[in-house]
Order: sequence, then structure tokens, then C-alpha cells
Amino acid sequence: MSALTVFLAFPGIQLLDVTGPVAILGAANDLLGRRAYDVVVATRAGGSMTSSCDLSIVTQPLGAIAPSNADVFFIPGGNEEGLRAMIADNAMRAWATEASATAGRFGSICSGSIVLAAWDLIGDHRFASHWAAAPWFARHQPTLKLDAEAIYVEDGRLWTSAGVTAGIDMMLAIVEQDHGTGAGRAIAQRFVLSIRRPGTQSQFSPLLDAQAGRDGRYRDLIAWIALNLDQPLDVETLATRAGESVRSFHRNFSAATGQPPASFVTRLKLDRARDLIASGQPLKTVAQASGYPHVARLSAAFQRQFGMTASAYRAVHGG
Repeated sequence: MSALTVFLAFPGIQLLDVTGPVAILGAANDLLGRRAYDVVVATRAGGSMTSSCDLSIVTQPLGAIAPSNADVFFIPGGNEEGLRAMIADNAMRAWATEASATAGRFGSICSGSIVLAAWDLIGDHRFASHWAAAPWFARHQPTLKLDAEAIYVEDGRLWTSAGVTAGIDMMLAIVEQDHGTGAGRAIAQRFVLSIRRPGTQSQFSPLLDAQAGRDGRYRDLIAWIALNLDQPLDVETLATRAGESVRSFHRNFSAATGQPPASFVTRLKLDRARDLIASGQPLKTVAQASGYPHVARLSAAFQRQFGMTASAYRAVHGG
């Protein structure tokens, strides 16, 4: 039996907020050899709708879908004009409100959370949104439980994600919940995703920030570090790879990235460890993959960075 999954669309919608998650669900259908997800993109009137990048999507009329028939529905993000029009659309609001009472899952992608909030569909749940939407929530809905860093959040039946590509991560998590980790892994490999990101991962990438540092001077070195976190990464090793003396490298790297080499490597190791713990990996495996000789060393570093031991984090966030 297929799950009817409805994306509520509007002119000015962010195209990847729709096509990314839909592509994941389509890949799940292919992998399983059956129509596990019946996907519909709907607008109030149906027909062609122009996205924020001027590409058009053919949509179905929402009136043809009974709210009680929707197993899942999501509201993607979009431009400011489109979001305002969506919020003011009483017919769309009525449909979503009725569907939210019976759907097994519902939620938003990117700034679609603004619509959910305006329609009073978030309630007391914790939720995610694109980082750029945080000021809107601070002004208009300051009491809501926005997790401004998480890339996606599952809180009961409510599933919400941060911007654009985070919708892909959330949809992979949904497929894994429905059909097992093997299905999620196979789809991620098909989409050539280098890493599966858990919802607890921050929207802000220290790797991206560092690679964009002063003239991108250490871009290649930083990429190499990220691929070799289980190896010795002392400053002498890094300086040799950069072709600089230890003293010059320490000074230049700190100026380019805003962090001394040792602090930068430690942060990447612990971010890797946090992601692996959240994905359910054993702590011994996590320690080895993130370059710590044993779990006790990992846990001590984890305590210093995040204010809790690795085992305590696992108890809260482990898969």
C-alpha cells in the first residue's frame, strides 16, 4: 500500500525544496520495486506553477485530494511574496489543518515552517527552519521552539527541515524509518552523497567557512583533513603537507581560518564523532573513526566541547 505524500505548492516556491525530497521518494519506489510513496504536488487551482528560479511545475488541484486521504504532507519554502500569499490562502489553510489531524506525518521544508507557524500547526513541538528565517520567528512567534541550528527535526508527527538540501536529509531519514537503514544507504549512494547527515548536525559548516577563508589558501588541505580524521594530524604533518615550516604554517593557517591548526582538527573530529553517535554507531567505532585511541579520550574531549560525555549524548541522540 502506498503512502499518499502531498507537497503544498505556491508560485515562487524554492524548486529544490520540492524536487530534492520528491527525488528521494521516487528513488525509494525504484529500490523497493513498488510504489511505496504516491507523490502529488498540489496548488489550490492546479496547473502550471512557476518556481523561484522561473522553472515551472505541473501541479494537481488541491480540491481533488481529500484531507483525510493524505498520509503525509509538507509545505516547502519559497520567496517572500509566495509565502505571504500562501499564509493568506484560507482554503489551503483549512485543508492543511484538517489533514494535520489525521496524517501520519506532516511538516515543512526550509521557510515553509513560517506557513506552518502562521497557520498554528506547530504548537508546542520543536522544529527546524532555514537559518535566515530565525529573525522572522524572533519577531512574530518568539515562544515557538525553533531549533535554529539543526538541519532537520522529528518531533512526534511533525517533521521539519532547514533550507534546501536539508530536505533531502530529512526525506532519507523518513525512508530509513519506513524501510530500514539499508534503503537509506542505498539511496544515498545512488545520489553520490558523501555523508549521511543526522538531524542534529549544524546548518553552519566549519569546513565550508574554513575553505572560504583568506583566498581559499588551505582549501585542498582542509578537504584532505576531513577525509583523514582517523589518522595522526599533528601540526608537523599538516605543515609538511602544506609545504611550509611549522612556525609559518601555524601563523598562516590561524590567520586564514580563524583557528589554530590543533583546535580546527579537534573541532572536525568531534563534529564527526557527534554525527556518528547520532547515526547509532558504537562508541568504539566512533572513537576510531574520529582519531581517538580509545573511548575514554573521546568522551573527555566530547565533554569539553559539548558539555556532556559521548555516552550521555548517545543516550539522548543516538539512533
